Amino acid sequence: MVKTIFGNEQYANEFIICRFDQCVIIDPSHDLEKIISVIDQRKVVGILITHAHQDHVDLIGHFECPIYIHEDDAHLLFEDRYNGYDQYKRPYTRKSLDLKLINHKSKIKLADGFIEVLHTPGHTKGSVCYLYQNHLFTGDTLFKDAVGRHDLYSGSLKELKHSVLEAMTLSNQIKIYPGHDELTTMREEKRNNPFYLKWAKQFNKL
Repeated sequence: MVKTIFGNEQYANEFIICRFDQCVIIDPSHDLEKIISVIDQRKVVGILITHAHQDHVDLIGHFECPIYIHEDDAHLLFEDRYNGYDQYKRPYTRKSLDLKLINHKSKIKLADGFIEVLHTPGHTKGSVCYLYQNHLFTGDTLFKDAVGRHDLYSGSLKELKHSVLEAMTLSNQIKIYPGHDELTTMREEKRNNPFYLKWAKQFNKL
């Protein structure tokens, strides 16, 4: 089961993957009551962070489980000048988090399967996508007909181009769950995403 809890102007989309009696939460940021309702009696075995910006991590301190984050973004969780907590108090502390550092191709166990980590720098240095079966959770790397910003701290247009082009090599059957706005599919983005089409042409990928 994959459940989407859509975000708003302040917070990102968040996702819950459940298999048997276990769940993981991707980018818990808002609506704690709804998250708890979806989880029901299941056990939360992990929180998966696509990147360390405030609008994706605001609720990570509410669950007692490992928190998976790319090694290049772990420091950003606590650098409030850059992560979005410069205007108000960060709701978690370093000591309260059970951080597990991940990198490209790391595998996170969920019940009888695994969630694969794809390192996709560009929006931030440690941005990742999570691949589970035919579901790809892209954070702020790839959106419906758009891509993430690259002009924030540790962002890079060069790296974003590479990450998007690599992601687009996945199967057309992949469903895409972005950090903001609507869900989409790999097939639709290969046909319609203007950034991908421009960059693919630039690097002779079409």
